[in-house]
Amino acid sequence: MKIEEFEKIMQRDDKEEKEEDLEKIWDDKSEWFFKRTEKKQENFSDRLIFKIVKEKKLLNENSKVLDIGCGTGRHLLEFSKITSHITGTDISSRMLDYAKEKLKNVNEAKFIHGNWMKNFTKEKEFDLVFASMTPAISKIEHINRMCLISKNYCMMERFVYYRDPVREEIEKMLGRKLNKLHSNHKEYTYGLWNIVWKLGYFPEIYLDKYISETEKTVIDYMEQIICTDDEENKIIEFLKGKEKKGKIMSKEYIIKAVILWDVNIF
Repeated sequence: MKIEEFEKIMQRDDKEEKEEDLEKIWDDKSEWFFKRTEKKQENFSDRLIFKIVKEKKLLNENSKVLDIGCGTGRHLLEFSKITSHITGTDISSRMLDYAKEKLKNVNEAKFIHGNWMKNFTKEKEFDLVFASMTPAISKIEHINRMCLISKNYCMMERFVYYRDPVREEIEKMLGRKLNKLHSNHKEYTYGLWNIVWKLGYFPEIYLDKYISETEKTVIDYMEQIICTDDEENKIIEFLKGKEKKGKIMSKEYIIKAVILWDVNIF
């Protein structure tokens, strides 16, 4: 297959929002995203990403790290325990506000708002260029830019598998599959790995598998479901039957892929 075919595989659809629209979308999601992700903070440092960084000794106290699409700064906070030379970039200024507050005690921390492709053009500026789950990397030119601005490593994390038994019960009740979640877009990782390979690098892939006990609300579920008005009423009634003190307990079965490559062949 040609490299361009793998680029198409990475892209979920051909819809492209304007930059200002994307900023508003993520600004509006920032509070919800912060509250949702902070619930899982307790085990975050044990994630595979940080085990790889430590075991392979990818960073030291002088290393410079760039997190593309850093969101509320969860990864930056962990990276800051190794090096204070961290930079986070995001298209959402509100996301960056959360990150700035979280990293307020890290003097060297920098935060750059806007389109990362416009803001980062200097060759070999960072020791590690990192990105997790961000829609900001979906093209060959994005991966090429990551390689250009890194002097050592690039690393990406992406969902490849996700199951929630409560969603499956809803599907059974409706007699149809619900809309596909981005967390199950494993084709992205397949396309990414092949693009990096075809660009002449040697990507390594690791799988982070775990089961997460989570508390969700009816709103949490409904925000991720596309349905008719009749279906919505049925789903809400079903979910309210599972509520205890306004919360729904569920298990999430998750597999994330971590792709790492060295931009230096030798």
